[in-house]
Amino acid sequence: MVLEVKDLVAGYERKLIRNLFFSVPEPAFIAVLGHNGCGKSTLFKTFVHQLPYSGQILLQGKDLKQIPNAAAQGILAHLPQKNVVTFPVKVKDLVVMGMFRKKSFFQNYEQQDYETVAFLLQKLQISHLAERNFPDLSGGEQQLVWLAQLMLQDAAICLLDEPTQQLDVYHKKKVFRILAEWVQEKQKTVLCITHDLHNLNFMQGYILNLSKPNPQLERITPETVTENREFLESAPF
Repeated sequence: MVLEVKDLVAGYERKLIRNLFFSVPEPAFIAVLGHNGCGKSTLFKTFVHQLPYSGQILLQGKDLKQIPNAAAQGILAHLPQKNVVTFPVKVKDLVVMGMFRKKSFFQNYEQQDYETVAFLLQKLQISHLAERNFPDLSGGEQQLVWLAQLMLQDAAICLLDEPTQQLDVYHKKKVFRILAEWVQEKQKTVLCITHDLHNLNFMQGYILNLSKPNPQLERITPETVTENREFLESAPF
């Protein structure tokens, strides 16, 4: 079992997530949907130890509370909605930091590491940004750079919080295709918070709509995408 969530209760003073159960038996793409304030980001914060919770989260059969640093062990990687870097750093140097868990303390990055970075930047069609200063990039460009760094971490389970929010139509479709490749070719499990239901139509995987009274994994089909879109458009906040 890749991922199991059992009777999860999480939130601040108001518990946004109550009695959530779901399990992912094999590598899969899961689109996490819901209205603002329904607990989507709260769910991710429990995975990365930013929020206390009751219940149980199992990653590859291991209790999350017994895994102090899932990122360092290559189990979990997280791309939050906002990452802030204010100091000058070249894009290629920021992306290569995704290999941190494969390096011993103070070990330098090598030419081969930068060749891997160059391949990823090319895949995302942002090779022209490699020598640019990261803080000088647009919001959409920065998001693609963070995505490249996440790919380089090579974690088994990846959490992405609205990764296409600042991207144009072409790059949104490109990102979803890459996420599909992660699952199908690299055997990754991807949980992706998104409001971009249009691009789910060509994805294989599941929908988890946290705004529903009893959220459960639903297979992605044209029918479930349409039903969830109509639910989110009609249901009150």
